[in-house]
Amino acid sequence: MFTLTPIDCTDPDHTYLSPFELAERLRCPLSRLTGWRKYGGGPEFTKFGKSVAYSVRAIHDWEKANTHRQIGDGRLSIGRRSR
Repeated sequence: MFTLTPIDCTDPDHTYLSPFELAERLRCPLSRLTGWRKYGGGPEFTKFGKSVAYSVRAIHDWEKANTHRQIGDGRLSIGRRSR
C-alpha cells in the first residue's frame, strides 16, 4: 500500500521541504523531481539562490490537483518534450 507521511506544520506557506525530503516522501528518485522542474508536471518550487525548495502549501495543492476518482478524469498529463 502507498501512503504519504503527513507534513505537520503550523505555517504551510512558509515551511519548505528540500528536494531530497520531497523525493523521500513521494518515494521517487531525485531525478524525477529534476525532470518535473525542467519539463513541468510537479509541484511549484521556490529558488533561494541556487537552492530549490518546495513549500508545504504547493505540495498539498499539487497533490490535490493530481487526485482522481477514475482514469481519464481531470486534466491531461504533461508529456515529455519531443527532441
